[in-house]
Amino acid sequence: MDITQLKEAYASIAKDQNKRGELAEMIVEYAQPGHIATDWIGMLLNSRTLNPGDLLVKKIRKGIKVYSHVPGAIPLKSEITVADRINYVLDTAQVSVTAGVMELESGELGTVADISSEMQAKLRDFYMQKVFTALTTVWTAANTPNNFISVGGALTKTALDNAINRINETTAGVKAIVGTRNALQSITGFAQWESFGGTNATIQSVSEEIARTGWIGAYQGTPILVVPQEYDAPDTYNKMIPEDKVLVIGKNVGDFITYGPVHTQEYTDMKPVPAQWNLTYWTQFGFIIDNADGLYVIGGLS
Repeated sequence: MDITQLKEAYASIAKDQNKRGELAEMIVEYAQPGHIATDWIGMLLNSRTLNPGDLLVKKIRKGIKVYSHVPGAIPLKSEITVADRINYVLDTAQVSVTAGVMELESGELGTVADISSEMQAKLRDFYMQKVFTALTTVWTAANTPNNFISVGGALTKTALDNAINRINETTAGVKAIVGTRNALQSITGFAQWESFGGTNATIQSVSEEIARTGWIGAYQGTPILVVPQEYDAPDTYNKMIPEDKVLVIGKNVGDFITYGPVHTQEYTDMKPVPAQWNLTYWTQFGFIIDNADGLYVIGGLS
């Protein structure tokens, strides 16, 4: 089938409003930016879905204490109460597109299913960028030197080791080392060496993994989570994920929620001639970072 026949096939289906969904059966090639994995946020924060009517409150229970006791005395008791309540503040994200019906019928823009899939992926990408940006901007050199360092160059072993040690002190353990491939690349240079009395020795298993794959999945037992770089559009090609920061994150530092389903609005405006097709997706989300001490930001990377 040549390009003319392909366009004619598209047009024959697209002209029928009831059959427009069948365009998903056909394939057209067009540039799509890469997308971050949909479960990426769940690797960083506790994630869950709330439905309309659910309480937008996270409750923190008062701790239970152990007391010294004298036999025969009435024991001291810890009252089980809610010590604090944190409210989720919801934000709304929406993505909306429009196209002339003639353009849509020509097949040049791709199928309706392709466009819909791209929009939903963009909505998920927005979550990833929002959360990663928030987590890496909590601490700066101005508000805490304990959880932030600016290295002014490539990521170093000393900076990363200090970050891991700090998070191990403030949480139940390090959950992940997070950043783009460019920001994390220097790990492959120092992760395969270990110092013994001032003498460096090769860690054979790590060296073999790097030689075989060009990458490593963990550093000192901590998983390395690579954030695939995201671009806003193929024509402008602007980077959406900062490459000058690496995040070391501990366990149970916060929660991410989506509130309700992804809502859809699709209609064809018949006032213009030719008509104008419109599609919108929107949803609500929110997140809480209630243990900021469990975040360590290594900035100033280049």
